[in-house]
Amino acid sequence: MPASQPHARTFSEVLRDLGEGENPRLSLHEVVDQFGERGFGALILVLSLVALIPWPPGGKALFALAIILMAVQLMMLRHEVWLPGWAGQASVSRRFYRSASGRILGLVHRFESLSQPRLLFMTGTVSDILIGLVAILMALMMGTSAPLIDVLPDLALVLFGLGLMARDGVILIGAWCMVGISLLTYVLAWQSLLAIFHGLEHTLHLAS
Repeated sequence: MPASQPHARTFSEVLRDLGEGENPRLSLHEVVDQFGERGFGALILVLSLVALIPWPPGGKALFALAIILMAVQLMMLRHEVWLPGWAGQASVSRRFYRSASGRILGLVHRFESLSQPRLLFMTGTVSDILIGLVAILMALMMGTSAPLIDVLPDLALVLFGLGLMARDGVILIGAWCMVGISLLTYVLAWQSLLAIFHGLEHTLHLAS
């Protein structure tokens, strides 16, 4: 099947083929060109999968912004993806992408073999709006949380993307559960930080 027909390939095949282009840089525009016909679920999935790779501080913010852009358009019930020029030109080294994506292709292939359209009441217009809203929150948490904590909202986005793409209500239920875990962990982490801060403040006050 010609490469110009990305809809005929599985998600893992498209993900693999993104590493085979001639340009040494893989741009977000190219990702959109390959996954646009799959809808927003595929784009949220690939962006959140790449974001799972360890990045330097602030590196995940770029993916968070792109996911937020996808989520807003999902809430608006758009059928085609739109990217501003600055976002589309964002890129990573294709060599780095190949080495990093190799770690997750097996996992993606396994998810593909397990997913199927089911519990369709979990999908649809209302679901798209709610998922878009929550995806914005998860992307903000992913882009601003401390290492390790940021993995939880990222996993929620991975499950949302896969569930939307496959119209799999079971996976979407898992995604909503992961949202709850992410929020609980985020709140507990902030409470712990505040407790430490107040403890230090109290200690300094006593020492003075």
